[in-house]
Amino acid sequence: MIEQKKYLIIYHREDNDGVFSAAIFYEYLINELHYSLEDLCFIGADYNELAKFAKENPVKQLHEDFENIIMTDISFNDVSYMRALWKEFGSHFIWCDHHAPIIRESIAHNFDNIPGIRDTSRSAILCVWKYLYDQFDEAYNTKKVPELLRILSAWDSWSYEREGYEFDFVRDVNKGTTIIYNLELGKANSIIGLIKMWLKDESNILKDVNLIKQLHDYGHIINDYEDRTMENIIKNSGDTSWEIITPHHNIHQACAIFHQGATNSTMFKCLNGTNIKHGLVFKHSKNGNWVLSMYNINDDCDFHCGDFLKEKYNGGGHKGAAGCTLTQEQFINILKEKRL
Repeated sequence: MIEQKKYLIIYHREDNDGVFSAAIFYEYLINELHYSLEDLCFIGADYNELAKFAKENPVKQLHEDFENIIMTDISFNDVSYMRALWKEFGSHFIWCDHHAPIIRESIAHNFDNIPGIRDTSRSAILCVWKYLYDQFDEAYNTKKVPELLRILSAWDSWSYEREGYEFDFVRDVNKGTTIIYNLELGKANSIIGLIKMWLKDESNILKDVNLIKQLHDYGHIINDYEDRTMENIIKNSGDTSWEIITPHHNIHQACAIFHQGATNSTMFKCLNGTNIKHGLVFKHSKNGNWVLSMYNINDDCDFHCGDFLKEKYNGGGHKGAAGCTLTQEQFINILKEKRL
């Protein structure tokens, strides 16, 4: 019989918010609560992988394998599975998230009492920090959320103005962090440990400043190169004949590209001020499926990408940026009409 592990930690592996929020949990469980690595199991996943995980792992079997479950920056789109986890694990199920569609569904389907912090105005990083250090570690100086974490949160939750940052600054720091730490949990664990140590001694403030400057300067070089490259791709290869049929049956013009690299809404910034409201990126997966990313090109657009893709394709995400997985058949049908 396999011995039950203490914690299963499931995190969104595709961006810094998911990886670093998992790293905060890691650092807390290891260094504050003194669990060993053998007590913990980490799974980095996307939404498509979680759907497969839910089919293959009945809730009761999970409870035989793990004493506690933590989810951060991600959730199961299957509402019944989320409710079943809560009923089975009770207070041993912790969920920190900031994605509006599933948070609303948790309220509608009566599983919003799951322990954790869920706040659509802040990223998972700050939700996790608040949950751990505001509630369980009174001796720790909770006022000092590490600067790097505040910057990464400001980028991911699009709250840079409220946090007092410039858009280009948080974008560059996020890019530098993504490339240097490569979305690897082990590397994020190391940097969380360092910056927590620096917080305890103000003489280390220059180390924190220098780290952020290094990340910013490197990210700025890469972003500047990518901006010029993407502007050429959009202008030369972007197909602006695509349409989005909104829930109110309005037609929004969209630009679609096929791109295998990393994506974000800034790819389409050369279309700001045009009649093109949305950017669509299609990426082919090795298993034959397609990953669709959808973005609002203008910040003042009221259209909610996350709600739209969740309703139509069981996807999810934020108002201005969201994604889903399409089967080959779905993709072909969409491509024929160039319409979502």
